[in-house]
Amino acid sequence: MIASAARRFGVLLVLLLAACATPPASPPGDVALVARAPLQLDVASIVLDEQYSSPARAPNVEHLHRFSPAGIASAWSRARLVAAGSAGTATLSILDGRVISEELEKKGGLTGLFGDQQDTKLTARLKTRLTVERPGRAGEHGSWSADVDVNASRIILESASLNDRDAAYAALMQDLATRFDEEMTAEIKRSMGPVLR
Repeated sequence: MIASAARRFGVLLVLLLAACATPPASPPGDVALVARAPLQLDVASIVLDEQYSSPARAPNVEHLHRFSPAGIASAWSRARLVAAGSAGTATLSILDGRVISEELEKKGGLTGLFGDQQDTKLTARLKTRLTVERPGRAGEHGSWSADVDVNASRIILESASLNDRDAAYAALMQDLATRFDEEMTAEIKRSMGPVLR
């Protein structure tokens, strides 16, 4: 009888704890590319050349996350570049796509003891080259290129939760995506006039 009552009390306690548990926070939102009109190039095909390969070890952290600089470049090429010609190739080469995590030095004394100190710095880099190769009239061959190298960084405080850290990484990727879109669009318009429709 006593054992049965203890068992019922244990089950009730588990149910109460489950009901009071805080639901897990939702994961950070997706990285969104800026909604802009496609860039129509006078080529027959668009090719992605992923030359950068993550070392998949510290201090790099891009391999630990759903989004990476290389992934941003890949998604950007699908969303913004359109092959609108009958000959030639546009190749987007990803030359660097690292995200480095650096532990920051902590302050000592009362400031360090009671203050919320900076804990980690995330630095992202996306370096790419867009090259257009197209045959011209009378057997001539045309070549154009646009090079972009963008960087972004975020500081994370030591009080940050795991969700806060994931959100900081997502914000870093969003910032990098926006900068990349702006700079690559401007560079294409500046250097690829003859093949931009």
